Amino acid sequence: MEQINVLVSTYNGEKYIEEQLKSIDCQTYSNVHVYVRDDGSTDHTVELVNRYIRENELSDKYTVATGENIGFSKSFHLLMQMADSGEYWAFCDQDDVWYPNKLSNAVKWMQTQKNDIPLLYQSKIAIGNSDLSEIVPYKYENYNYNFQKAFTSNIFFGFAMVINRELYDRLIRADFDQIKYHDWFAAIIVSAFGKYVFSEEIEAVHRQHENNASPLYFLKKIPDGIRLLRGDNFYTRNAREFDRLFLSEMDDGQKEICTLFINEKYSLKTAVKKTFYPKRWNMSLSVEFILRALMLIGKI
Repeated sequence: MEQINVLVSTYNGEKYIEEQLKSIDCQTYSNVHVYVRDDGSTDHTVELVNRYIRENELSDKYTVATGENIGFSKSFHLLMQMADSGEYWAFCDQDDVWYPNKLSNAVKWMQTQKNDIPLLYQSKIAIGNSDLSEIVPYKYENYNYNFQKAFTSNIFFGFAMVINRELYDRLIRADFDQIKYHDWFAAIIVSAFGKYVFSEEIEAVHRQHENNASPLYFLKKIPDGIRLLRGDNFYTRNAREFDRLFLSEMDDGQKEICTLFINEKYSLKTAVKKTFYPKRWNMSLSVEFILRALMLIGKI
């Protein structure tokens, strides 16, 4: 049976971590190893994780590491480096809950595909309040997500992703000081070279509360817009890193799209070309207008 590595980055998660670990250990897929890295918690998270492992006699199934606070994306990068063996990798937030078939369904789909390309399995999710007394299905908007849209939007949530070896090998090479979110960079990779699928049923609940370390993408839009206006062009950083890693693998069309985002210095010619690009950059029409306005003034 192929091994799945579950990567859990924790930070001050004492309130919910045990419930999440229980949901991982209740998976119907049995060949699972869990890697936990604590990102500098100041509460009792590490103590609770170690106690849970000890009381349930799971020392063979878990590997636990601690470190300074470097942020959730870089923390996941370190977890990927720790978990370099196996066939599949699943990213996990500390305060969510997984349904029992989440991992087995991912593996079933992976096994029906060619394994020599990047594969990404995305579980459909529901959004719950802090005690999960209210749960609402999250509405996915696919809209023919493709390579050019991946540069300005991300439809995947890291905590609901399972990836294969081909995607892992590409993602781990990235400079996580340059890319903004590991799940977003994985989206660009798989849209260029691989294949993705969404589960048919809801397989996880994302808990919304005041201390989430890695909020949903729509909650990132406001601070991301502020960073753009201040000149922090993470779209350019993503494109430059993608070009550095995969220039030789891209076709001519992909190179053209990537080149539009690479230059940090303002170019009227490039700005006009992006602004009046004939195809959609984003799934949302309202966001599309905002993006094109920012492109014209050189913020993207």
